[in-house]
Amino acid sequence: MRTLLAFLPLLLASPLAVAAQDAGRRSADMTGWYFLSTLVYGLLGIALCVLGYFAFDKIAGLNLQHELVEDQNIALGIMLAGVFVGIAIVIGSVMLS
Repeated sequence: MRTLLAFLPLLLASPLAVAAQDAGRRSADMTGWYFLSTLVYGLLGIALCVLGYFAFDKIAGLNLQHELVEDQNIALGIMLAGVFVGIAIVIGSVMLS
């Protein structure tokens, strides 16, 4: 869980930079709205990814933390990365629609 929180600034930096560039092209009175909406959608996306991780943990019936940390199961780590990418694609598509 700590490693997920360590990447939080990196995950939020990219959408905020895009929002700042987009706000520069549009009127100045909407800058706060773009920043706030980007922040809310970014946090919502991260929260949904974490919920997806816990749902996958329950559905798979494994103790993922034990498998990854103590047993150092690399194959499970690669599979979990694929699950995260899949969840992120679905969440991103839903947010854009």
